[in-house]
Amino acid sequence: MPRLGHKKSRNGCVQCKRRRVKCDEQRPCSHCARHGVECSLTQDGVPPPPPPPQRASYSAASQASGDSPQAASTQHSGSSPHDEGSDLAQAFSTRSSISPHAVKSPNNADLAVRLAASSEDNMGHFLPADQNPFGMLSKTIRERDVMSCFTQQLPVQDWHRDLQLLHHYSTNTSVALTEVESIRHCYQVVYPSIGYYSKAVMHGILGVAALHLAHLQPGPRNKWLLISTNHQNRAISQFRLQLPSITPDNCDELYALSSLTTMFRCASLPIPTDPHQPDAIDDTLECFMLTRGVNEVLKTSYVWVGNGPLLPMLIPDRLAPHIPFGSAVQTPLDEYGLQPQFDELRGLVTHEAFDPPLRATLLVALADLSLCYHRILAQPADREPGIVVMFPIRVSPEYMFMVRQRHPAALVLLAYWCCLVHNHSNYWWWGDRGRRVVLAVHDSLEERWRSYLEWPMRYVADDGNVGKPKIIQ
Repeated sequence: MPRLGHKKSRNGCVQCKRRRVKCDEQRPCSHCARHGVECSLTQDGVPPPPPPPQRASYSAASQASGDSPQAASTQHSGSSPHDEGSDLAQAFSTRSSISPHAVKSPNNADLAVRLAASSEDNMGHFLPADQNPFGMLSKTIRERDVMSCFTQQLPVQDWHRDLQLLHHYSTNTSVALTEVESIRHCYQVVYPSIGYYSKAVMHGILGVAALHLAHLQPGPRNKWLLISTNHQNRAISQFRLQLPSITPDNCDELYALSSLTTMFRCASLPIPTDPHQPDAIDDTLECFMLTRGVNEVLKTSYVWVGNGPLLPMLIPDRLAPHIPFGSAVQTPLDEYGLQPQFDELRGLVTHEAFDPPLRATLLVALADLSLCYHRILAQPADREPGIVVMFPIRVSPEYMFMVRQRHPAALVLLAYWCCLVHNHSNYWWWGDRGRRVVLAVHDSLEERWRSYLEWPMRYVADDGNVGKPKIIQ
């Protein structure tokens, strides 16, 4: 029986819906005004988004060979390709419906059948061609309980503070993002010049600068985290409205914000006072999804970007020769002293305990991992940390599904990739993600599989490996 005098409304702002509080539907609403965030109701002509579809179980798709990674996107009838709760994002946001013993049993028949069937279905692309990946950032740009950490009100717009952030970005943040001088010039000069005519990119720049200050200044860290979140919210909301497709006119704008957003997502810092700490493994898988989605959308514009001032960002001289996606050919690492570790990994992924479809998926993932290691080790002395994301871009959705299900071999491969992240944690935006994920993998594995983690555990325990050019030499 409905309560007397109660009028149910679905016209509340997006922020209140995410916090699951009643919105008074003012413009801006009182909750957003109190928390110092932009209220979606202040955007003229923008109706509230429909509620997300029901969570769906994951249906993996095969990865086609070619110039870009492919992955699955199951569609619900009536759901828009631009819904924030897209089916694939929902599927990866929680464990699938496989029974609990599937997580512990690497030879689970249900898991093997699903992976084999997905390879036969060949369902296509990771994202529809007309969809940008920023819809999945509804979880990336978290308001969470971060808002309750602040007693002071911070205005959304403050020109004095924004000038401080822009100055910090130009003099500190931009030069700390890479060692490659041509790419550093793009961050320091080209990105701000794009931001002068693109409010979305400027908000992205200011958001990353605020996140960098949160890293550098532990005292006012919470304040800078909130400011960073505010700017990233504004950047993403504007981009979702303004850029339904990529053209030669907006490709530089989209590329700049995409790279800034990827850094923001990878650098998401856990808040010590927040009781809802994200799981390190699942949180990293969400980074994989964003990186893959950005690559899928941008792949059609690389020729346009390559004809403009952002050409150095494509780092073509550091990525040759081309290895097709889906290749199971392992790149030799003898000259770098890592071949024994990868020989051991090959023995793991071909273990007789795993069904053939699982072994096939793992062999391709191992080949992707060895290629990522080789590209990083073979690059010149001035290092570009962006190469680390080659592995998330190349791996198949089947492999990501196995990680989500805590398959032991898939987790070990993830831990080896996180050694690269730990090696690059001298770049502030990687933070301590590498170490946290390796420790989480160790805790997730049964005792019989932990011997394969001996090298990753030793590696991330040694801070002397941070920034080491040749990984182990």
